[in-house]
Amino acid sequence: MKDWTLAFPSSGIYQAEALTFGSPRSRYVMTAMPAVDSPEFTTDDTSNVRADGITFGTDALGSTTVSFALETNGVTDDDGVELYEELRRTWRADAVRLDPGKVATLTSHHGRRAFGRPRRISRDARFSHVGRSAVTADFKTVDDLWYGPERSAEVKLIPELGGGLTAPLVAPLTTTASSDRSTYIDVGGKLPTWATIEVYGDIVRPEVEVVGVLRMTWDLALAYDQKLVADARPWVRSILRNGESVAGSVSRDSTSILRLLLPPGRYPLALRGASQSGTARAIVRWSDAFTTY
Repeated sequence: MKDWTLAFPSSGIYQAEALTFGSPRSRYVMTAMPAVDSPEFTTDDTSNVRADGITFGTDALGSTTVSFALETNGVTDDDGVELYEELRRTWRADAVRLDPGKVATLTSHHGRRAFGRPRRISRDARFSHVGRSAVTADFKTVDDLWYGPERSAEVKLIPELGGGLTAPLVAPLTTTASSDRSTYIDVGGKLPTWATIEVYGDIVRPEVEVVGVLRMTWDLALAYDQKLVADARPWVRSILRNGESVAGSVSRDSTSILRLLLPPGRYPLALRGASQSGTARAIVRWSDAFTTY
């Protein structure tokens, strides 16, 4: 059995930390493969008036619970107490539980990640005198997906000279619908995954398009030292300029942040806008999405 990892970001007085469990060397042995229940459903089903059956509305998928069966791998009673105390302390999730929206990262033995928070934990101490206790621990996920490593693609506002532009360039530089689409993103996985878009100035009314999939335009200007981040992940879901919300700057014809999803496939990536320097660029980040760990 390869190890799993439960990791927490730093928060206030808490340093970033991680707990490894699963194999005997971790001292928390996994006695069975983790069980994952089906996601919760929220439905808009309605009964038909004076008729049989129902009418289906919109279904929303909620979270899942990952349940672990562990055993502390100690030798003496003191070993067992110390091991369970450390596990219980970690499962308190102090680094995230007091901050709304903040999550921990659960990484499976395959390297896929889920995001959420530890929940119930209980101990059967009948064999604690020999350092062994059976532990049941739950992890609540924020959605029903598992994510691969983060991937990214970058596109510049102005392509390298030789792509149709002739020096010297005259400010302000402006791209149009024929802007650079020489960059492609390749999304893997099995399901659409959430996108994070970063735009770096200087640029006026930036527009980022994953051609045929999504497009976002902001009615604002970014200075050379400013960064715009639209993060659609459910555990973040914000639009910030240098850390301050600019959600109201999104144009009405843009893709909603609630639909900022990248289906598996290969797509051109474009950045448009006006810039004095032409150094503006955009980065799209994503993690391939899967249904299992």
